[in-house]
Amino acid sequence: MLGLALLGLAGWIEGPTVVRQVTSLLGLQRVESHAEILREAARESGLDPCLLAGVMYVESRGKVGAESSAGALGLLQLMPAAASDAAERLHLPAPTRAVLLTDARLNARLGANHLKQLFRSLGRDPERVLVAYNAGRGRLLDWERAAGGWSAWRAKHAERGDSATLAYAQDVLAFAERFRERGVVSGAAQSTRRATPGLASEVGPPNEVGGAASDPSTPPSTAPTTTEGKASVENRSRP
Repeated sequence: MLGLALLGLAGWIEGPTVVRQVTSLLGLQRVESHAEILREAARESGLDPCLLAGVMYVESRGKVGAESSAGALGLLQLMPAAASDAAERLHLPAPTRAVLLTDARLNARLGANHLKQLFRSLGRDPERVLVAYNAGRGRLLDWERAAGGWSAWRAKHAERGDSATLAYAQDVLAFAERFRERGVVSGAAQSTRRATPGLASEVGPPNEVGGAASDPSTPPSTAPTTTEGKASVENRSRP
């Protein structure tokens, strides 16, 4: 009710711009309400919790029961096949549609594992991995072959500004940085509040976006992922 009241007041005072700002803030806070779940999934997968938060914000705005017209489900908008593959890697039973739409912790674990698998397959460029998360690994590789590689594909569409999937990846990274600055998902804000006034917090720097917890000198695996389908809200046909 408070959120609706804020939206109504904002729309009456300032119009669409403030409505968008308030809506964005509500989405940020909703994602941050899943901070513990995000940190657990990050520890298990070795990924940055703020990166996972960025994915969650762009995909579902933190809504546990979110469902896309393409059939992507839950907080991290997993397609059922991708969720089943991730569950198998984690030695868990294949999740049902209902479970993906109601079990926030499991959805985050499976989404993080799927993202981790893409990093292993595609390397450590988070933008490239996020394009694959959104559009599907197979589709990304097709685009790269047609363009002459990732760098060529990215440069072409960055110049044109015509790729929804590239914009998606950039949005996720921008929101990951915003969550990092806010400090709730990483736990930095809470640690800072506990610190003695005037002294620097002992919280260390955040993990690199998309970085794994393992030895950074170890090159990522080039083994293909088992799921070519997209994990995201909308399986877009254009690059």
